[in-house]
Amino acid sequence: MPTIRLLDKSVAELIAAGEVIERPSSVIKELVENSVDAGAKHITIEIKNGGISYMRITDDGCGIAYDQLPTAFLRHATSKIQNGGDLVSIGTLGFRGEALASVAAVSRIEMMSRQAEDELGGRIVIEGGEQTLHEQCGCPAGTTIVIRDLFYNTPARLKFLKKDVSEGNYISAIVDKLALSNPGISFRFIRDNKSVRTSTGDGTVYSAIRAVCGRQFADTLTKSDYSYNNIEVEGYVSSPLFGRASRSMQMFFVNGRYIKSTTCMAALEEGYRNSMMTGKYPACVLNLKMPADAVDVNVHPAKTEVRFAYEKAVFDAVYLATKNALLLGADRKKEISVTREKPKDDYSPENYFARTSALNQPKPEQLTLQPEPQVVSQPEPQEKSQSDSVDIQQIYIENAKKPVAMRSSAAEQNRPSAEGRYISPEPPIEDKQPEKVEPAPTQEIPLPEEPPEFKYINPDSMQQRAKTHVIVPEQPEEEIEIRVIGEFALTYIICEAENQLVIIDKHAAHERIRFEKLKREFSQTSQLLMDEVTVKLSAEEYNALNEYYEYVEQAGVELMFMDDMTVRVTALPSIITDSSPQELVCDIAARLIQGGTEQSGALFDDILHTMACKSAIKAHDRTDMYELEALARRVYNDKTIRFCPHGRPVMTVLPKSKIEHFFLRS
Repeated sequence: MPTIRLLDKSVAELIAAGEVIERPSSVIKELVENSVDAGAKHITIEIKNGGISYMRITDDGCGIAYDQLPTAFLRHATSKIQNGGDLVSIGTLGFRGEALASVAAVSRIEMMSRQAEDELGGRIVIEGGEQTLHEQCGCPAGTTIVIRDLFYNTPARLKFLKKDVSEGNYISAIVDKLALSNPGISFRFIRDNKSVRTSTGDGTVYSAIRAVCGRQFADTLTKSDYSYNNIEVEGYVSSPLFGRASRSMQMFFVNGRYIKSTTCMAALEEGYRNSMMTGKYPACVLNLKMPADAVDVNVHPAKTEVRFAYEKAVFDAVYLATKNALLLGADRKKEISVTREKPKDDYSPENYFARTSALNQPKPEQLTLQPEPQVVSQPEPQEKSQSDSVDIQQIYIENAKKPVAMRSSAAEQNRPSAEGRYISPEPPIEDKQPEKVEPAPTQEIPLPEEPPEFKYINPDSMQQRAKTHVIVPEQPEEEIEIRVIGEFALTYIICEAENQLVIIDKHAAHERIRFEKLKREFSQTSQLLMDEVTVKLSAEEYNALNEYYEYVEQAGVELMFMDDMTVRVTALPSIITDSSPQELVCDIAARLIQGGTEQSGALFDDILHTMACKSAIKAHDRTDMYELEALARRVYNDKTIRFCPHGRPVMTVLPKSKIEHFFLRS
């Protein structure tokens, strides 16, 4: 039997350091978090060669006393917790007391620090875990740490580092997340003697996003500010028009700490269901504020993985915050931007066309489509439209789905109706507004005594929450007049409303209306099959259907479970006519296995998409003018119809002021 022996201190420290320090970015994360905990308002991070040869972190925090500098580098030495009870509610980013000791074990480190009330500060130098210098010195208030030659004494770890550029990019990502989670701190990032990032530190999240992610990304965001079940969600989510190819821009923070959470990602994407293109992912910067004892951050040494005491409450909070942000921001109509080359000294047509031809510029009749409203070369002030000042009130979301009241004359009511094409079963002519509900006083809902198991959303509870917790924009008391000018390419409805040229994709708009109607009717009726169908399943499919059968049954599918991994289909929703029972049951099982949620009708979204698409007005089809007028009124006045079920935009506008500016009438 091999002899059991204690490891040398140096070997034990190297092993412990390896759990915390994986690469240069790990050093930056740990030390900058210490600067944040120290109350710094300005933090400078400088690196060279990807941080392998040189890193420096300077802050203006509280500093460390001269006589405590050696203690700070001892393992498990910390000022942030004192007893086991403090681990239950951790309010700081760093608390383990391992960061400085781990960094010192695998590098050459020098620290200078001074408290504001001290005349002199202290300086300490440590190489490979061994202290070589400790003296008093003059230095600014705060702390400066310099790390040189990372992993110089662990060549195996050094060998597996990536190129300097890659390691530098990892550090840049860490700095970006720290700047986003701490908008009240000014961060400056210097890379190979070049300042590449500076945040203002003015305390606003939007300013931090613009500094870190750029103006173009920031302009696509919608503010999210919501509180539910003692959990506050603040930040920004992206517009459905600007989906991304990956989830790389989904950034979640809990009490100011960056985390990776599949629960939060699933809740975010559930909020975008049927509003974003398939294969695209939303972006966000969301900070969740919750009681410290409701989250365990002591799960992993890197502290990026956390465990929630009540995952279902977290899911609901993120979902409702996302849904509310999208509904309240739905009236941001996509605008067409008109660009032209404005003559500098002569506005005559001859001189204008001569100049533009010589400069090979686009001719005046050309229009360019932009994803967001862009500022032209010399914009003119424009009057604020009536739609810009719509009051927001809390109403039942189910009432918001009712058709907009259309105030028509008797002659207009005798016109051929488009009801059979797209208007919902309720009477299309209704001179009555949805009943308003006064907002209830804000109350903190206590967390449940026992943490509920988080697997899937119960449809009934989600619908109930939607009634009272999802806020939608109030529809105008009087319908806004919109005049249909004509139709372009038998696809786009050209309209005029509120001094704007409005263009509506008739197929996308009608498809959205049909989809919402099908979802409302989906689980209302279920029909028995004349001939029961038996479906053979795999063990995984059978178990998934059996375990979550209550959700399947609520969706209108009734099954009988046999002993030989087969199910007998006895009833299906009455609106499902084009899919075979065998294919439908297998699709449901696959969705359950993948972790699909069971919000009302979500199991059959793809099927409903197809049915809505088939029954909607088609592009290139000739459509009656009365139907176009009714469709245009419905779309323009219902702010919930802004995207088709696949996420494509339904409407775009061109303000009159931009048209006049293009034709030199401004």
